[in-house]
Amino acid sequence: MSDKMKDHVALITGGGGHIGRATGRALAEEGCSLAILDKASEGVTDFCTEMKDRFGVRAELIEADLQDKSCFDQVCGQIADSFGRLDCLVNNAAFYDDMPGWGVPFEEEGYDAWLAVMQVNLLAPFFLTQKLAPMLRERGSGAVVNVASIYGVVGPDHGLYEGTVMTNPAAYAASKGGLIAMGRWAATVLAPDIRVNTVTPGGVERGQNSEFLSRYEKKTPMGRMATENDVAYAIVSLLDPRADYITGQNLIVDGGWTAW
Repeated sequence: MSDKMKDHVALITGGGGHIGRATGRALAEEGCSLAILDKASEGVTDFCTEMKDRFGVRAELIEADLQDKSCFDQVCGQIADSFGRLDCLVNNAAFYDDMPGWGVPFEEEGYDAWLAVMQVNLLAPFFLTQKLAPMLRERGSGAVVNVASIYGVVGPDHGLYEGTVMTNPAAYAASKGGLIAMGRWAATVLAPDIRVNTVTPGGVERGQNSEFLSRYEKKTPMGRMATENDVAYAIVSLLDPRADYITGQNLIVDGGWTAW
């Protein structure tokens, strides 16, 4: 364990998910205290306890639904009351709920599903950054990392999904492309006191269909899908105080997928 971020506090949205937990662990390894935001507390409280016991850092759950715009003030207040400071914000949460018009073919995508995706994937990162900017600015070296997707950069190869139940909704791609653009915009507005960067992962292996996995690996120069740690360590590298001249960048972590 290092202590280079010992006095830092990081808020991770979607902190109870795969990438969120990996990022939390990677930050805790550096001595960083954690505010773990998720819309459900199941399992997240145990994760916070694990971080405290294993790394000796503070780790607190913030339960909030990012589709509810009233939560932004709530989150800001909880951070101020619980930690009194904020150094890092990781906008990692993404919409994956089951609802009509989501995860369906192009012809069936629905307006309400698009709105829900945009609320979580794009509006929440912007308005959380807006609300938390004063606390981040107080440090004189605040850092924001937005977590996007390669499908905000390139279009999908739908042949990957043949014979599977997997989908690649347009709303997801549009929200992640918007997030990349918002990050560049915010980097120029919030500098020099707050740095804003984006990490754009390729596909992460989580026991997908074997045919899909084989197809994906053949299209990736590194010959494999990403792990959560591949993404988490990229995020932490941009939050690291030693990266204090890096802002407005989009770090693509895809094993070379977009390099062809």
